[in-house]
Amino acid sequence: MKKGCIILLIFMLAATLAGVYWIFFVPRGIAIDKTRYPITGIDVSAHTGLVDFVGAKKQKIDFAYIKATEGANYVDPKFEKNYRNAKTASIPPGAYHFFRFNKSGTEQAENFLTAIRGKKFHLPLVLDVEEWGNSRSNGKKKVVAEIRVFLNLVQNATGRRVMIYTNESSYKKYIRDYFKNNDIWLCSFRKNPNIGKKWVFWQHSHRGKFDFAEGWVDVNTFHGGRAAWERYWRR
Repeated sequence: MKKGCIILLIFMLAATLAGVYWIFFVPRGIAIDKTRYPITGIDVSAHTGLVDFVGAKKQKIDFAYIKATEGANYVDPKFEKNYRNAKTASIPPGAYHFFRFNKSGTEQAENFLTAIRGKKFHLPLVLDVEEWGNSRSNGKKKVVAEIRVFLNLVQNATGRRVMIYTNESSYKKYIRDYFKNNDIWLCSFRKNPNIGKKWVFWQHSHRGKFDFAEGWVDVNTFHGGRAAWERYWRR
C-alpha cells in the first residue's frame, strides 16, 4: 500500500512539473502582422499527429514543411503519408532533416536523400540546425564541418541549394559566418527579428492550434506578399 502511494505521488509530481514546464517554458510564439506577411504555412512531423491537409487548404494554409528524417537513420513515420496528403490537397510541400551534432554529415545526407528519392518538392529542401535537443560533445568546428558535408552532398545530388532552418543563437554560432549563400528559415519569437540578413521563412509560433490537426502545429510566414509567393513556389 505504502509503495503504491509513493509511486502515485511520484507520478503526480512528474505530471505537475511537466505541466509547469509546458505552461511557463515552452515558447508560445507571437502573432504577426498579416497585412505585411499574408502567407501562412505550417511544419509538421509525427509529433503533430493526424493532419487533414484538405482541411488545411480550406483554412488557407499556403504551404507545408514536412519532417522527413533525423540523424543517420531515423525516418519520420508520418513522412510518406503527410507528403502524399499535402500533394493531394494541392498544398506545396517541402521536406526537412533535423541535424544531429554527433552524427556525420555523410550518413545524415544519405538518410535524407534516400527518404526523399522520387518525390517532387515545390519548396527548397531544408536542414534544421539547432542546439536544442542536440549533443554538445562535438565542438563548433566539427559541427560546422559536418553541416558543410551534408549541404554539399544534398546540393550536388539534387541540383538545388538547401535552405537552413535555425534560431537566432544557432544562426550566429553555426551559420552566419560559414553558410552565407544559403537562404534562412528563422525561428524567432521577437516582433521584428533581425539577423543581418533577409530571412525567407519565419517560424513565429510553436503552438498553433487548428481544427485540421490533432496536435500543436508550428506556424510560419513567407517574407513577401501574395504575388511574390506565387513567383517563389512556382519557379
